[in-house]
Amino acid sequence: MTEISMFNGYNPTENINLRAFVSFSESIRYDVDDPSVGNALFMGTFNNFQLTPKLRLSPSVRYSELRAKTDKRLYFKGYIGRLNANYQFNQNLSFRIIGEYNDFDKDFFVQPLLRWNPNPFTIFFIGGTNGYSRIENQTNFHLGDSQLYFKFQYLFDL
Repeated sequence: MTEISMFNGYNPTENINLRAFVSFSESIRYDVDDPSVGNALFMGTFNNFQLTPKLRLSPSVRYSELRAKTDKRLYFKGYIGRLNANYQFNQNLSFRIIGEYNDFDKDFFVQPLLRWNPNPFTIFFIGGTNGYSRIENQTNFHLGDSQLYFKFQYLFDL
């Protein structure tokens, strides 16, 4: 199976990091009733923007499609868009929030995380995940699932 791919990166300043890729290949369509090999396109970009010494934004988009080799029929296509925002309050305390939209499933999630690391041997995380999706024949998103989690780690010296 053949693949042709290209990856490009560009850093115009120390605070901006731009990356893009594209790949053309043959790929297998995993279908129990009709497995086949098709022509795949996979491309995307992922970037970092250090807006201030404490705030960094990292957006990314990945697009993928697969077409039949014979009649160019579309098996699937879609994209995933993601934004990752990090804020470093000080050396010990930081906050991150991730938002992601999945065009394949037509849903998105939001994932906040607070991290406190007062010393090299102690760490505390608290965060959650909220998944949103559309109900058929409606335009609004509704909360589909939600999780809350935390972790506390401390090294005891015996």
